[in-house]
Amino acid sequence: MDPVKSSIGGGVVATAVLTVFLLVADIVLSETSLFVFATFTSLCAVGGEPYCTVGSPAAAALTYFWFSLLFVFAWPLLFGGFTWGLPGESGLTHGVVFGLVLWAGYALTVFLEIGLGRETFAGTVPIVLLTLGAYLVYGSVLGTVYDRLAGHRTFLSEDVPDPSGSQL
Repeated sequence: MDPVKSSIGGGVVATAVLTVFLLVADIVLSETSLFVFATFTSLCAVGGEPYCTVGSPAAAALTYFWFSLLFVFAWPLLFGGFTWGLPGESGLTHGVVFGLVLWAGYALTVFLEIGLGRETFAGTVPIVLLTLGAYLVYGSVLGTVYDRLAGHRTFLSEDVPDPSGSQL
């Protein structure tokens, strides 16, 4: 399968697994509220004040749209374009590294908020650790499914099949 289809296929599966992970984390940690899922998919920083209100229909619709667009299409296509440049020899390893890179961007914004005095360190550590786990799960599933669907490690791989089909 070509890299674009492999990326999107991996993104669909990884997003489904990520969603289940976040919902289970919500059930375990906060029993009935969807705090972790809402925090992970928050549009407040992107859309501004109207999207910070919990329960707003516009906020809910845009949150799910944004979450799907980002995790099913944008991140997987970026992964597919750069997987050959990530360290490691397997899709799983590439996915974990990619997940760490995504999480580092998230963590940087959280720590900037702490530095500006808008958040407290003690209040954000649990969610930062949980998002680390979420991004690692997402990246590992994305990388593994991408490799499975693509049928190859990378386009720069030394293990390129002979187009004539002959064994040397």
